[in-house]
Amino acid sequence: MLERQSAIAYALAKGGRDGADGQRRLKLGERRGWSLIQLAAFASTREQLEQAAVPLLGAALPASLGKIVGAGARQLLKTGPEQFWILGPAADDIATRLQGAIDPSIGVVTPLSHSRTRIILEGPTASDLLMQGIPLDLHVDVFREGQFALTGLHHTPVLLLHSAQNRYEIFAMRTFALSVWEWVTDAALPWGYEITA
Repeated sequence: MLERQSAIAYALAKGGRDGADGQRRLKLGERRGWSLIQLAAFASTREQLEQAAVPLLGAALPASLGKIVGAGARQLLKTGPEQFWILGPAADDIATRLQGAIDPSIGVVTPLSHSRTRIILEGPTASDLLMQGIPLDLHVDVFREGQFALTGLHHTPVLLLHSAQNRYEIFAMRTFALSVWEWVTDAALPWGYEITA
């Protein structure tokens, strides 16, 4: 089996940088070992799609945009009116099982793992860094842990996930991943950063 190669491997090898005061307050890196599937229905077939998918997923699909539902080792995200992302472990076979259960007249199951890069930002100034390029209010009372948003970072479409306290994950299209990484590392210079595995 072919191994998925990182779109930012060369940039990750460069290492971290000290901030203006000689410290390194941020941790930046790439998360690997995960799978991403997009599940999409047609406007008239949403209920049928849910009836076919929910028994396999073990949880109801999220009802509103920006919300995440846990389903065992998976996270279910509603990314559009009839569109969902399924985040899971690397060896997850849910795509094959969903493709077998969902007739093409009801919806589409599309593996996206190879088309996205998952960039991690962690540290007390992570939201300050992101606010320089993302048009969202990232205050903890507004953009809470466990929320996500489809947005833009420096004119590039991304999905931003607030995965834990002071931790954010940027899902960037593979073709733009290096550009997003370079923007993030440049914006992180005032605080300094370490590269983490």
